[in-house]
Amino acid sequence: MLVDRELRRDEIALVWTIDRRESIDALYHLEDGKLILRPEQIEVPGWPPGEADKYTPILLECFDRGGWAYGAFEDGGLIGVVIVHGNFIGINKDQLQLEFLHVSRAHRKTGLGAKLFHLARAVARERGARSLYVSATPSRNTVNFYLRRGCRLAKEPEPELFAREPEDIHLECEL
Repeated sequence: MLVDRELRRDEIALVWTIDRRESIDALYHLEDGKLILRPEQIEVPGWPPGEADKYTPILLECFDRGGWAYGAFEDGGLIGVVIVHGNFIGINKDQLQLEFLHVSRAHRKTGLGAKLFHLARAVARERGARSLYVSATPSRNTVNFYLRRGCRLAKEPEPELFAREPEDIHLECEL
């Protein structure tokens, strides 16, 4: 049975229990302001070593600063999560960042990711944001997921986020 709800702070570390495995067949690159898709075969066996140590403090800080965390559970296990940062960013300080969105391998292409993204957009809108900022892993599936939901290349990447994830595709989604 699928149950979804807001996460508590002590549940944030459960994100690392999500089955991150993926077969990537192509990556996007940003060249001269355009997205270029190049074939590339990559097997992602799970979360990279050290990922939890590096990003758990970031996710907890996000939560502590008024961020919003929402999870989907099946049989007590976390199968999908979305986190929206609580601090406004951008030149006009009118964007909120989609800090994290992952769905377990067995639950991809079921509509769960779309549902979580839709909820994130609604929360950002309710909090007064003009747009949602997304730093997306450059895989074909991930970038196409966001493009299908109305995201476009960010006019100006957020400097701190770009420095943290320079290989990502930086997007924004009007609310």
